Amino acid sequence: MKVIVNKREKIMPENISILEMMKFLNHGDTSSIALAVNEEVISQTKWEETKLKDGDKITIIQATCGG
Repeated sequence: MKVIVNKREKIMPENISILEMMKFLNHGDTSSIALAVNEEVISQTKWEETKLKDGDKITIIQATCGG
């Protein structure tokens, strides 16, 4: 299935969860990451149970130090 991750098209396995997608994309440390699916922020506690669908638009935001 196709999803859009930070404005780039990605091919993902069917019925993949957000947590599985993060592993698939090699995001090991997710402690400082915020994520939204179709402009709805998804709490990290829900990543394992939230399945992605074809055409979903995912935004991944990495917090950084500095000002």
